Amino acid sequence: MLYQYGYDEFDLRRDLEAYFTVHKMPQAQSALEYAWEKHEGATRMNGQPFIIHPLFVAKYGIAIGADSEDQICIALLHDVCEDCNIDPDELPFNENVRKGVKALTFVYDYSSEDTEDERQLKKIVRKGETFARLIENPVALICKCIDRYHNLTTVEELSQENIVKNVLETHRLLLPVVYNALNIRLYSQYYNQLYVMSINLRSLNDLIALKHDIALNTMS
Repeated sequence: MLYQYGYDEFDLRRDLEAYFTVHKMPQAQSALEYAWEKHEGATRMNGQPFIIHPLFVAKYGIAIGADSEDQICIALLHDVCEDCNIDPDELPFNENVRKGVKALTFVYDYSSEDTEDERQLKKIVRKGETFARLIENPVALICKCIDRYHNLTTVEELSQENIVKNVLETHRLLLPVVYNALNIRLYSQYYNQLYVMSINLRSLNDLIALKHDIALNTMS
């Protein structure tokens, strides 16, 4: 079945597998198969097979210059642990991949005694911490940007409350980390990818904010 942009999960898989064969990336092929298996049967809110999302993130990463096998593996696996209840340290891939996926895995730390308000506060704090720590891992940060970009392309399927949440989170938490990363010389090899994503993500996020009358320069 064809979905957004005229492709389906099998087209994406064939394209990626061809790339992995030409560039001799057996670990990336294993990551694709692992993600395909773990996300089997899962769907997105719009009914699409969930696997389309990590395949898109991996292919988009390649399109903007991600030629590292580890980086591609992280893109393919970025939702596996959070969505399938897998410990990142137990992933059957190398340490760089495990660290990247771990940086992208949001972990709740609720107590059974917490009230709903306390849970919401902890969630906000933990989410802010998770975004802030991405500055330590440029590969994970780039993956998060592509992940958020793809999610924003389907944001119209969400409620107004969730649209506002995603837009403000992108503006206040994710983009500032990207801008800081662009100024770190140690990340010079990732500069072009970060720069492309800073423009693409900011442009799309601002467009959605304008359409939905979301004030980005206030704390409302």
